[in-house]
Amino acid sequence: MLQNFAGIFLVFIASTCSSVGMNFQKLAHRQTTYEDPRTCKNVRKEPRKDNVMLRPFMILGLIMSICAMVCDGFALLFIGTTTIGILGTMSIPINVFVSRFLLFEQIKTSEKWYILVITLGCVACLFTAQTHEALETFERFAQQETAIFIICMWSLGIILYILCHLIDRVGFQLASLSVISGIMGAQFVTMGKYLLDMTWLLRQNMSLPPTLQIVGVSCLAVVAIILQVIFLNKALEKFNATHAVAIFQCTWCVMNVVQGIVIFGDMASASTSDYVIFILGFMTTLFGVIALSRQIVRPLYLI
Repeated sequence: MLQNFAGIFLVFIASTCSSVGMNFQKLAHRQTTYEDPRTCKNVRKEPRKDNVMLRPFMILGLIMSICAMVCDGFALLFIGTTTIGILGTMSIPINVFVSRFLLFEQIKTSEKWYILVITLGCVACLFTAQTHEALETFERFAQQETAIFIICMWSLGIILYILCHLIDRVGFQLASLSVISGIMGAQFVTMGKYLLDMTWLLRQNMSLPPTLQIVGVSCLAVVAIILQVIFLNKALEKFNATHAVAIFQCTWCVMNVVQGIVIFGDMASASTSDYVIFILGFMTTLFGVIALSRQIVRPLYLI
């Protein structure tokens, strides 16, 4: 029980750091056009030409995001990826509050309801959360089905990126960029869980997995976290942070739940009712994401 509380507390800290960090990154993008990136009342005579990644707001935002990743990593020592994904839904309402304070962003009443729908849909999955033994991690990563699923997730990200260049619709652009970032973030958590579980093997004086597998997982983790930052900033550069971050966080949460179930077998002993609850929660969340993205009727460039 104490371990669960420790994991929950770490996820809460991670969610807060993540929301604050992403909003700081949005402030860095706003500085391109505005003298006052929070209120956006004073437009620059000429846009800033310096690299947005080197601005103090961006650096501070990236540091906060790294802190969030570290907290999520430590949380993986106490709870599974499915539970982390579900608990991560708290980041959605946290981000709404943070965006109001840091960016003075306002959202319509209908959008508040959609954010609530997203949150409730993710929380519904909480009832299906189960844990797995550390040894099962390596048994499942050795299976062909796991490799196929991971390839499918990366392929989905690639397809969405290609479609971003083919479909010039604001709602689709917003959803796609944010969803890609969320997929990559969830991949990082899954690979991180694999690497952290190796400490259990060391404590038990057991043999480590094949070196090639460890190197592959490590490379995927590094590439995933880099792509998460890149695509999230692409979304933040063009769109309102409240919407982009909400869709990113929702995707991150749902994908962690799905990967916990498919890769780590967190629902191997689940009952039929557990599966029904998860499917209903997933469909509710998907509806909220689509509905939220459709609320954007014009490109929110430099907002």
